[in-house]
Amino acid sequence: MKTNPNLKLRKVGRFHMIVKVDESRVNMTDVFTLNDVAAWLWQKAEKTEFTDDMLAGWLCDEYGIGQDEALSDVRDMLAEWKEYGLVCDSCKED
Repeated sequence: MKTNPNLKLRKVGRFHMIVKVDESRVNMTDVFTLNDVAAWLWQKAEKTEFTDDMLAGWLCDEYGIGQDEALSDVRDMLAEWKEYGLVCDSCKED
């Protein structure tokens, strides 16, 4: 899977937001906020194909948590990201 290429991570103040970018403009109709860990994962995954196991492994390496806990958290996060179209199996740019 991969991140939606039409979406970009932006940091505004202390907030991390995912926004849609249309022809060099930012569309603020749909804005998704991410916590620091989710934003870090987004940056690692952006522009590459990844699996839930890869994301969980990155969490384990960075934060020293167990594989089972990391995988459970990643799967919950990815389910939400898929629901809102933030990630997909075969994304196409607009």
